[in-house]
Amino acid sequence: MDYYTDKNKETITIGVQRCNICGAPMYPNPAKQAFYCPFCNHERPYGQHLPCMRYQHRKLEISPEGYVNLKRVAILGALKGDEKLLAERRWRTFDELVLLFDRRAFVTYKNRKAFSFSCPACGAEVNGNSTMSMFQCEYCGMKYSFEDAAEHGYIKIARIIGYEGMLPHQCLPYEVTPNQAAELVRRFVSRFSSELGVFPVKQLLQKGKLLAIYAPGRLWDRQFLLEVSIGGGVPSKFYVEWINWVSLCNSLDGETFDRLQPWSFEKAGPLVPEYIEGDVRLMATLNDNDELELRQALLKKRLTEEISEAYHVTSARITKWGYDFTKHKNGSIAMPVYYMEYRDKENQRYMNILVNGQTGKTAASVSINGEEHCFEWMPDPFVSMAGECSMHAKPVLVKYIKPNFFYETIPYEKYDIL
Repeated sequence: MDYYTDKNKETITIGVQRCNICGAPMYPNPAKQAFYCPFCNHERPYGQHLPCMRYQHRKLEISPEGYVNLKRVAILGALKGDEKLLAERRWRTFDELVLLFDRRAFVTYKNRKAFSFSCPACGAEVNGNSTMSMFQCEYCGMKYSFEDAAEHGYIKIARIIGYEGMLPHQCLPYEVTPNQAAELVRRFVSRFSSELGVFPVKQLLQKGKLLAIYAPGRLWDRQFLLEVSIGGGVPSKFYVEWINWVSLCNSLDGETFDRLQPWSFEKAGPLVPEYIEGDVRLMATLNDNDELELRQALLKKRLTEEISEAYHVTSARITKWGYDFTKHKNGSIAMPVYYMEYRDKENQRYMNILVNGQTGKTAASVSINGEEHCFEWMPDPFVSMAGECSMHAKPVLVKYIKPNFFYETIPYEKYDIL
């Protein structure tokens, strides 16, 4: 929710804004009459208009001295989650996933038929297949629904993977076309040629193995207070905050997907399967008994990585954490991604590449002879991050100051962690 100024009463109703310096959430500091980012100390005076936020976000209380109130995450406990489970799910193939949860959909996609008809507008050939709902003429640009195609003998086959009633009711539109996604993958592989050059990416693209998938996700606000041991020394505490963060509701490589953040939710709209354009696989929310453990394992790994990267250490270990998860009301949403995989069990080479279908951000996870690595790259984004969007605060060191759980945030340059 954005803010407005009432000039007559001189009062301000405010919410959360995105810091244009570090991308973290900014909160109002009445003492300074400005929005304040506790993660990089950037300030933005009241009165500077930004696009409105759609959702209500709980504000972080900031004292007149600039201390942050962390009462929602102050109670620390053990962090569970086995990272081996992440690896097991990551290298399961897409076909194995579909077959496990929806045999009907597996058969549908394996037996789908190519289909073509003459464009009524220009006479050019319009191509598609039996799992598509909308068709477009590449010559004149006209679009046709499955009812139009049915006049030419087209028979529609249901293409939802999973139970239709569990399909999210809203989605983000694809801003990146399949051809653009393929080109982004080529550029991505070129940037990381030493790590990805051993995989036959060019051949996979030629065979059409880059799949467009609407993956079901849940929208959260997440706050963490972490007790971290570094090099066996006295534990330090770090505060982390993620606003509008999306987690997958299925077993499609959640770790690589997580690296596709941020997302913009300004164009979020209803998901109507009959009007989805192109060859896109629709995935419903899948019931996974290990979802909670998978999520905790992913958070443990990602948070440890971020602390190590931010403070240039290799021995960080989270010993305890306090957390507050706020799931958005009606927060289920279909996320536009492109997905490509490669499995070579004989030579122990595995690869997943995902492309954010909104921004073009590309990420990959690879395993070669048991050694795993992750990469990510953000090209010039196809959409801007303004208004309702993902906000990602990097870990910031905090120090307890006074009762009621007020902490001081300590900039990196002021703390010698070693």
